[in-house]
Amino acid sequence: MNRTLSILAALVLALGSATAQAQRAAAQPQALVVTAENRTAAADAARRNDRAARPGDVMRYRLTFTNVAGRPIRGVTLANPLPAGIRMVAGTARASREDARAEYSADGGRTFSAQPMEDVVVDGRTVRRPVPVERYTHVRWTVDGSVAAGATVVAEYDARIGAPPAGSGTAGSAAGNSGR
Repeated sequence: MNRTLSILAALVLALGSATAQAQRAAAQPQALVVTAENRTAAADAARRNDRAARPGDVMRYRLTFTNVAGRPIRGVTLANPLPAGIRMVAGTARASREDARAEYSADGGRTFSAQPMEDVVVDGRTVRRPVPVERYTHVRWTVDGSVAAGATVVAEYDARIGAPPAGSGTAGSAAGNSGR
């Protein structure tokens, strides 16, 4: 599989695995639409003469949640795993609501915090430090208030497509985020 197809396969898997969770008692399902736009290719389309995703390109992921339940709902969470080969760009997470809190995971989605931390040994001492953004595995937003019937919440972030591992011949993993 060539590099472009491998990257696109990983992106499709990432888009398909985004989730929206709301109150279990909601009368109707909520609608979640996830899109990815290749910001680099859009800017360089004339020079590159294509819109294919390539290593180094920056993708903008946008999660759009619309409450179609016909009544306000609480407990809305929008979460998106970052597939292998995709690295979040620091400082790009944003949401359309001030009460949508962004949190990150660096352990495969088991734990989330505004700043994931890790313990490392430096000069024989254990030191607690922030996990580098490029090691994040998931991003999620939790809406603290209720989402009115018919209202939409938009959350987005930018992610850079990484270079393929040396000697792999591919730029992404069609297996998505498993094992991270």
